[in-house]
Amino acid sequence: MTAHPIRLACICDNLELGGQELGFLELLRRLDRKKFVPHLYAFRPGSLLTEIQALRISMFVAHDKPGIDPTWDERDERAKLHYRTQLSDLVERDRIEVGLVFAWPDAIPACANSRLALVERVDGSTLSAKIRDKSAFASIICESKTVRRWLLAQRKLLNCKPSQLVVIPNGVDLQSFEPSMYDRSESRQSLAISDDEFVIGAIARLAPQKNLGYLLRAFRMFTDRATNVGRKVRLVIAGPDFGSLTELQSAAGELGINQSVSFLPARRDVARTLRAFDAYALTSLSEGTPFTVLEAMAMALPIIATPVGSLPEILDNNGFLVDLIQPEDAARAMFELLAKPELRAKLAKRSRQLALKYDYGRMLQGYEHVLEQAYLKRDIRSPGGVAALQ
Repeated sequence: MTAHPIRLACICDNLELGGQELGFLELLRRLDRKKFVPHLYAFRPGSLLTEIQALRISMFVAHDKPGIDPTWDERDERAKLHYRTQLSDLVERDRIEVGLVFAWPDAIPACANSRLALVERVDGSTLSAKIRDKSAFASIICESKTVRRWLLAQRKLLNCKPSQLVVIPNGVDLQSFEPSMYDRSESRQSLAISDDEFVIGAIARLAPQKNLGYLLRAFRMFTDRATNVGRKVRLVIAGPDFGSLTELQSAAGELGINQSVSFLPARRDVARTLRAFDAYALTSLSEGTPFTVLEAMAMALPIIATPVGSLPEILDNNGFLVDLIQPEDAARAMFELLAKPELRAKLAKRSRQLALKYDYGRMLQGYEHVLEQAYLKRDIRSPGGVAALQ
């Protein structure tokens, strides 16, 4: 326990709706305010801005272009360079003692002349190497053993040591994501789903990385088989549009399944939405440890997933790992769940059991411990803080 609350900065790119962003939103919401005084520094705004403002924490957003905007020009580059200077001034002004960095490389040079300790949080393969030199970090939080192995395999390239790498699994609010709290029929009515439909659901950003075209093709194959046995089926894809919605809607039309596919905007009543599903599908090309899969498991859903990121680590006899290239593999898994209700019930029960290991309270305790240890290490380092580590 430190003598005073630690002045903590969360440093990130943008505030758009996504797994990593929701993760640090929950962290900011739940941190023990007797131990930490949180600040948030972001380069770009996004759809989570209002929720974060409601937390009444010190916040600075440097640029005016939302993170969901895919364009990038010279104005944005100038704003990014200016933000490095702003960030350096902010950590001094706010007397920051520990910085928690979410895939923002400029945090290191911006904090180089401060005595704060830096901690990185790393998720999937896409972001794990975004900061190429990790020597400045007191600790690196890996969201799974898989992520830690990725970093160890590149430790000389990324200039990190095994002693820096700490595994803190992602967590889920098991009280909110509790199936018995939500009426299934009401949940379905809210999504215009009839009780006799078998529903495959996915909650994801509508972006190429999520490989949702593959999911549509798999669902088309599944639909053909389900029709032969007289069953009504539906695919629900919910999430913010990161540029792929029009293409996916066109693909559904070309496949002849547009009447059986529902595209929903981003939803914050995620638990209620999941309660309407019979199975959960994630067909991404790359991932870390997706919060949505943990939430689906907590809501007792069988999982169909591509074997990317940490998914082979967190799935254990509660669903199907399917081929990343062949959509017929996912279609077979869908039909097996439809045709075998006893198997579906068994996998659903197993999902809930496994989810109990990922209680959000454990995740929060892990983060608080690492941040406190980083602060204590900061006090015994030579003057110069981050600069002394480089």
